[in-house]
Amino acid sequence: MVAANNNDNEREKTETIRKEDLLRVDFSLRREVFFVVIGAIIGAIAMIAPKTIFEFQMGLPYYLTWIVFGHIASVYSSASASIFAGMVLHVVTAISIGILAGIFLYKTNILNVSKPSNGLLYGIITGIVVFTAFFIPVNQFLLAPEIIRTVSDIDRSISQDEAAEMVQGDQLMIIVIGSIVMHLVFGITLGAVSSFLEMRFGAKYRCPGCEISFSRIDSLIKHIELVHGSSPIRQKRLLVLGGGFAGIEVLKRLQSTFEDDVEVHITLISRDNFFLFTPLLHEVSSGMIETRHISTPVREFCKRAKFYEADVESIDLESKRVIIRHAAGLEEELHEGQQQFAEFSSSKNSGHTHILEYDYLIIALGSKTKFFGLKDIEQNAFTMKELDDAIILRNHVINLLETADFEHEDKELRKSLLSFVVVGGGFSGVETVGELNDFVRSLTKQYYYNIDAKRDVRVVLISSGNRLLHEMDKEFGEFALEKLQENGIEVMLDTHAESATPNSVTLDNGMTIPTRTLIWSAGTTTEKLVRELPCEHDKSGRILVDSYMRVKGYEDTVFALGDCSAVPEPRNSDKDGKIYPPTAQHALREGRVAAQNVAALINNKKMGAFKYNTKGMMATVGKRNGVAIIFGFKLHGFMAWWLWRTFYLANLPTVEKKLRVMIDWTVDLLFKRDVTRIRIFGKENEVSIDRQRIERAETL
Repeated sequence: MVAANNNDNEREKTETIRKEDLLRVDFSLRREVFFVVIGAIIGAIAMIAPKTIFEFQMGLPYYLTWIVFGHIASVYSSASASIFAGMVLHVVTAISIGILAGIFLYKTNILNVSKPSNGLLYGIITGIVVFTAFFIPVNQFLLAPEIIRTVSDIDRSISQDEAAEMVQGDQLMIIVIGSIVMHLVFGITLGAVSSFLEMRFGAKYRCPGCEISFSRIDSLIKHIELVHGSSPIRQKRLLVLGGGFAGIEVLKRLQSTFEDDVEVHITLISRDNFFLFTPLLHEVSSGMIETRHISTPVREFCKRAKFYEADVESIDLESKRVIIRHAAGLEEELHEGQQQFAEFSSSKNSGHTHILEYDYLIIALGSKTKFFGLKDIEQNAFTMKELDDAIILRNHVINLLETADFEHEDKELRKSLLSFVVVGGGFSGVETVGELNDFVRSLTKQYYYNIDAKRDVRVVLISSGNRLLHEMDKEFGEFALEKLQENGIEVMLDTHAESATPNSVTLDNGMTIPTRTLIWSAGTTTEKLVRELPCEHDKSGRILVDSYMRVKGYEDTVFALGDCSAVPEPRNSDKDGKIYPPTAQHALREGRVAAQNVAALINNKKMGAFKYNTKGMMATVGKRNGVAIIFGFKLHGFMAWWLWRTFYLANLPTVEKKLRVMIDWTVDLLFKRDVTRIRIFGKENEVSIDRQRIERAETL
């Protein structure tokens, strides 16, 4: 079933949207009060400046008010103690005012402070109310008498009558004006800060028709009037393909740039409904980190943008149209049996298709594992690219350990079950084999007493190069080799895997290794869809782009970035003619520059070329060891491993995920590994996996 233009569908659903129908999401009393309290505290600090100035003009000590507040709080022991108590009382008073103001704002909903002018108006009103309630009764009947006594105590040459004349007579007008100014500063600061926090972190205002949200109520009203009104405007349609590092980064930047620009419509297409933090994937495969702790829902990022979980079926660069396909809820049939699953997943007509038109297209479709035409290896090898790869590998390894423990008397079977082969000497292969080795050996020690790890477990790393970690300096490859071998891992350099069966892998030197576990981390390539686009590609199938990340031949409409693109190094540099490596740190920076250039193209401004110097490279090699180059400094061992964890923890997308991963790491230090094995989706049997079936499932 093919849908018409998505904007037309949205207009049909929202023919008569009224302002009364506006939806306010993520709206809560606690959050609203918290924002106003923060504003009140900052306002209390801000009003210190005018208070100090007015007291100085009156010839009074600048700390007079704090001492008076301290005396009111019954603190007379010393001047410093009174000042401290007075400041605390000042902050507590501000917090109390903030709580009351926040509750009033939330309950009455008279002013929506997500509109900046409303925030300032609310702050001014709050300041006037506080001045009226504070200056007349509190200042005149409570503070003024204490100020008179305190002034005469501080300066013995001034009698209480003279102090009273100063405070309530000649200087009264200055005190009134000063109090008005101070409370207006307090109120304006409270309103401005509350408005900012509300727009940045508070409630979102959702259009019922477009299913997108705005941080400001006035932007949503403008959107409804212009897009869903009687004479709707034609929006500029930005379409982002891909939910990886590059796709999510460009989405966030576009949303920030066009947050209040109702003439721009943003859509993101992703195969999965989550963003996967792949650098920590190997720790999920060992159970050190829980599955969902490195995956963040894409909808968490899509506030100003519309999101579709679907496969990209085709891209027509000439007509500016993209066809997407989704399973339309038919995945429930997968649970009815393996045969039906296979038939459904191989059907080209399953699911629904939709046509999306665009004005500007950003392609960030990533990459997939490359098997170099080795079909038998493709069918019998595990990969470490997707989240289900890690889950399946972990279940598979635990199953082998359970079987080997049960069949420990059969030496040949035990040898085959406990041999693990990883192919690939780059970052992914080295990190995977190090984590797998630690996982297997720790489990045999903790749970499987019929298995002798030193005698029975064999872990092999195969690399086609003459050293490990060819992306880094030679000394790091040598360090990684040394540490892996110290941990009991066999490393075979200058060796290729040529073929595989469910029970073995054969190398180019004629050696055959009996194994039920072959993990392939030896290369990546682009999707067929990307390779077949009518534009220039490099030898690996990546889209050739210019320094602005525009696709050659479609410079005015199409951008490509991330693993599916070949971004050239700047000319006249030591790397002239080379392509930036497909790493996460480059994808993030490419996303920022691509978003800036799309905005520049829309607004007829000058674009900026992509130029980035790699900040460093890091990898773990197991047993709390790592290698790292950070800003030219070379580290290895525990410090490099600690920096690796710190860096990736800091770059996890949300505070929630950071906390969860920190807890996982802490639990791993204190307790044994969990050997719970949960069978999923019918994709795995006792000792092997049909990789073709998994790939068909991933396309749904």
